[in-house]
Amino acid sequence: MSKPGSAAKVKISRFDDLFGSPEGQTSADQVQEIPLRELHAFKGHPFKILDDEKMQETVESIRNYGVLMPGIVRRRAEG
Repeated sequence: MSKPGSAAKVKISRFDDLFGSPEGQTSADQVQEIPLRELHAFKGHPFKILDDEKMQETVESIRNYGVLMPGIVRRRAEG
């Protein structure tokens, strides 16, 4: 019989509940949902998209569990 951990009592429904939303932050500093088409690669970008078996596993995982680790992005100088 396993004992439930204290994390089982935590209920989080929004990213801001997890990461916080301190007073004085601008909307650009807060957790936001943005369309993927708004993302652009940068010079020396270390990640590549390969349509292979691992990508299909990732797609299936997201389909089943949602996004478990949100991406972190920065605003480009040109917007």
